[in-house]
Amino acid sequence: MANVSDIEPLVRYQLGDFSHNQIPGDIFTYNTSAIFTMSEPNVIAVTKVLVDDSELSDSEYAVDTTSNKITISASLSSGDVVEIQYTYYPNYSITEITSYIRAAAVLLSVNNYYTYEIDTNGEIYPEPTNKEINLIAFIAAVLIEPNNESYRLPDISITVPHALPTRDIISKALSIFKKNTHGIFAIVHE
Repeated sequence: MANVSDIEPLVRYQLGDFSHNQIPGDIFTYNTSAIFTMSEPNVIAVTKVLVDDSELSDSEYAVDTTSNKITISASLSSGDVVEIQYTYYPNYSITEITSYIRAAAVLLSVNNYYTYEIDTNGEIYPEPTNKEINLIAFIAAVLIEPNNESYRLPDISITVPHALPTRDIISKALSIFKKNTHGIFAIVHE
């Protein structure tokens, strides 16, 4: 079964929003609060926490990726140097991308292409084909960054004029997509 999580990397690929590693990590000096805020947005996972160059176990800290905060439960002394290493997306959170994927599925229905349901777990019904998954990813990418001039996926490559409104890009792309079996096309501004 297709899931929104399968489409998210395709959207990021089109937008160039690839994960980065924060190594060396964010450096803090402990004074009184054992809660530290990571400097980068959209944290995916904390990979390592060091206190004075000694690695803590996973049970010695808790991560809240929503607030980008980490709470250390291990004993700390004033002046300890804390380093937090993690991976993150520089531009868009998983929640943001997921919302745009859901919006893309709605637009497929509104534009009379096909109606997909996405449940609370992100499962997509009925199962879209690989080409339709790429189409959903394309529409999500257009919604996020409508001023991109080209989008590329394994079976779709699209060039878009700069001045075309977002709704027209999507409408024309769907029209061409329904007719074109080659997967490479341009949207011409009339």
